[in-house]
Amino acid sequence: MLAYRYKAGVPRPVAERVPIPTLKPDQVLLKILAAGVCHSDLSCLDPTTVIGKGAIPRKTFTFGHESAGLITELGSAVSAAFPHLKVGTYVVVGPSSCRRDSCLRCTAGLPNLCPHLTPHGLGADGSWAEYLCVRAAAAVPVPGTPETFPPAVAAVATDAVLTAYHAVKSCCALRPEHTVVCIGLGGVGLNGVAIAKACLGVRCLVASDMRAEAMQSARAAGADYTVPAKELRRFVKEKKLAVDFVIDFVGAQDTFDLSLSIVRPGGTIHTLGIGANTLSIAPINTMMKDLTWKTSFWGTNTDLDEVLRAIADGKLKPKVETRPMSQCVQVLEDMHHGRLTGRVALIPDTLSERSRL
Repeated sequence: MLAYRYKAGVPRPVAERVPIPTLKPDQVLLKILAAGVCHSDLSCLDPTTVIGKGAIPRKTFTFGHESAGLITELGSAVSAAFPHLKVGTYVVVGPSSCRRDSCLRCTAGLPNLCPHLTPHGLGADGSWAEYLCVRAAAAVPVPGTPETFPPAVAAVATDAVLTAYHAVKSCCALRPEHTVVCIGLGGVGLNGVAIAKACLGVRCLVASDMRAEAMQSARAAGADYTVPAKELRRFVKEKKLAVDFVIDFVGAQDTFDLSLSIVRPGGTIHTLGIGANTLSIAPINTMMKDLTWKTSFWGTNTDLDEVLRAIADGKLKPKVETRPMSQCVQVLEDMHHGRLTGRVALIPDTLSERSRL
């Protein structure tokens, strides 16, 4: 099969013919219908980032950590342990954690932080290919069919939507009465806006970015106000807003400093982006505001179930563009240069060609 792979020292994905993976007893084989593209994929290729410097193994692997597909084969131990999974079941890939009773993080309901997590697409083979093997425990059924729940949407739900949902709902526990500012309106940020409004009923949400088209998308997602980043301090002051939560989807020094300047005393800054390798923080500046500073990573299986149901019910409508998988290098170029609004999902070329017939 054709796969698009990371190779150390090569600044772009490399197309390579590889064998269809062989199943282990606890795994299922998926025929990939769609695979998302994430900023983390760019970071893998950039040796100046924390991820690019060595947060992932320095070995060859197939990209793709946002995955949707159909089960085509079951490992020998799967049917007994997961009777709901069958050949033909339409699934996405959630946290591929160990699920051991001895794992403190898995037993605490934090499979996203499992030290034995299989990092598909970020060190282990992912879904920028025709097939993918995953632990059966990570295969989450989609509440619909590929016709009623598009695979491109299902794929990006596993990260671009899940990461935002875990942050704004599970970690920040936003409520309707909260005043919220979202900074950075890429794919994850726009989903965060939509979740805060459509799922949690936040009544005052300010969305901020440097790009006019991104703010237009935020308005469509339900933002009450959209404000250019350079005008945000003045806007908050003039409106006399007591900002309870600032959710920083960029994670750069300037956006952290901006967050610190606008959040109310006793408020919360939640940093979700990894736009900088490090942040410089003067503790006195946070102490004098009695702030809470939070971060989060990805999401849990419970979060993912809720995300899929919210999409199936029409509460969330992620903006996703589809492109043939062979265009993955161009998609990464477009992402690097800020030409994307929302997410892109790659469709294996064999499926793309069939859909054009």
